[in-house]
Amino acid sequence: MRRFILTILLCGTAIQGFCQSAEDARILERDEVFTMQSKTDGIYKVHVKVRVENENGEDAALFHLFTDSFMSLSDFKGELETSSGSKVKITKKDLSTFSLSEGTADDGYATVFSPDAPYPYTITYDYSVNYHNGILFFPVFAPLESEGTRLDKATYTLQLPKGTEILSHSELLSYSEDKSGKKDVYRWEVKNIPPVVDEHLMPEIKLPLLYALPVDFVFGGVPGKQADWQGYGSWLYSLQQGTDNLDEKETQKARELVADCKDDFQKVRALYSYLREKTRYVSIQLGIGGLKPMPAATVAKTGFGDCKALSNYFRSLLKAVGIESDYFVLSTDTAELLQDIPAAGELNHAMLAVPLPEKNDTLFVECTNPKFPLGYRHGSVAGHQIILVTPDGGKEVKVGNYPDSLRRTVQRTEVDLHKDGVAGISVTKTFSLDECERYIGFDQLDPQAQRRRLTGGWDLQVDDVKLKTVRDNFQNYEKEGRGFCPVIGLDFTMTAGKYANRAGNRLFVPANPVAKKLDYQRTARVNDLYRVYPFTVTDEIVLHIPEGFSIEKIPENNDLDTEWGRLQSTFSVEGNIIRILQQFTAKPFSESKDRYGEYRDFARKVNKLYSASIVLVSSE
Repeated sequence: MRRFILTILLCGTAIQGFCQSAEDARILERDEVFTMQSKTDGIYKVHVKVRVENENGEDAALFHLFTDSFMSLSDFKGELETSSGSKVKITKKDLSTFSLSEGTADDGYATVFSPDAPYPYTITYDYSVNYHNGILFFPVFAPLESEGTRLDKATYTLQLPKGTEILSHSELLSYSEDKSGKKDVYRWEVKNIPPVVDEHLMPEIKLPLLYALPVDFVFGGVPGKQADWQGYGSWLYSLQQGTDNLDEKETQKARELVADCKDDFQKVRALYSYLREKTRYVSIQLGIGGLKPMPAATVAKTGFGDCKALSNYFRSLLKAVGIESDYFVLSTDTAELLQDIPAAGELNHAMLAVPLPEKNDTLFVECTNPKFPLGYRHGSVAGHQIILVTPDGGKEVKVGNYPDSLRRTVQRTEVDLHKDGVAGISVTKTFSLDECERYIGFDQLDPQAQRRRLTGGWDLQVDDVKLKTVRDNFQNYEKEGRGFCPVIGLDFTMTAGKYANRAGNRLFVPANPVAKKLDYQRTARVNDLYRVYPFTVTDEIVLHIPEGFSIEKIPENNDLDTEWGRLQSTFSVEGNIIRILQQFTAKPFSESKDRYGEYRDFARKVNKLYSASIVLVSSE
């Protein structure tokens, strides 16, 4: 849905993640001017000058532009200057343009240019983009996109017809306006932003950002008013009119599918299964196609569409069997939408809300990926603010989140240890809530991809990884209702050529080599420490002692409990079996970077407990 938009992460009140030393590229100048000529036409001029220090800074020098029937590149020129002082001109002929249609987009294109020169070099771009057929919002100003890039100065200017009413939201920008001339002029500026440094457990970054839009607009020939989300939602609703009609054959098919269903939930489930079998996600829709759903009849015929088209098609199937639903839009990137402006540029996804009065619940249905279990509010919608598109306009709704206690991973590992340190291993792994999302459809991955996902982060090197079964509870919503928590179970086997190290008549066995250890950095910390959601990982290892061996040393039980997290570690012996139970609970926190040394010490202690050695000795 998003047009010429960049994903910017927003959180907090202070700039985080900046470092004075790490500099891969430097934006020396960036000036953007948008001149609105009428409600339907305008021109966007950009001047940018970037110095690239090394290969990590290449992204800052990349030219990229998305165009469609609403936007066209009119002028372009550039210049690349090498460190030796030689200069190379860049023209439109040097640009590469690719269709984004994949057979369904109206007219989407990406135009790019990637410099190729020895480092360091400086590149300058000057280009103009013509806007026609409507202006829903002005080009988003996000001058700093890349990690490791310093920004010296950037400006953004809007030149608008006298009396044009606008709304705007800015972050980290100074602002001025001048309405004394023939046009109303608004200007934003930012200076001296040091490079962003990406670190684990860091807060989301606040970067220079501007959203601005005309309150009264025309887009694709359809006028609208967006003083608030209600007005924007009314306009979206008007675009949908006439798009939800199905032909008689498809309508009859929907009714046949639900003929034996006892209630609305069973009807929704039957049609959701049909959606899964019949459709697939395809397309990048720009222009009015980025906002107006493809007709449901077209999706029924072709079997594919984007998030808007598939949501609208499913809405039409439900309508055919007498079930009402509401199309809605949201941001999958940020849970809270801006409160002072209905910024359509934030919104990047569409789904469907299906009220079920019989269960006192509402299903938030992901039509783009119907492999998600029906009734599950996945991680990109749970806790998010959404905009329902209704006959009465846009309605702001907060989707309920799940209790943190449901976010769990449990792994049971049975180890048949041999005298030489080789082991046959059988694993049962269970994931719940959003921990299971990356394992939906897991059995359809190729064996190498399965192996990487199952064993990534382990200290143990394994061979012959074989997936035995994949289990889930995806039909359980009917029993659990709004408390439904999806669970996926995986059963697999493997061998380890060196599970334990043998030295003479002793075997040195790591307590938990299949645990995913905690990451930490040895370098100085730049960002503060931040974890949003707690989670729990439970490892149970059943270790079969080889015949002829006995226990010489076993680690003591331990309960490491800090504000960062807790690891409970217990060891018990039952005949020739050592049972190891380690449960790690990550706790949420928001702490100063000055405390990173304490977190690093905690991570080291956790990893040490995972790596603690069991010593077995042979009596032979």
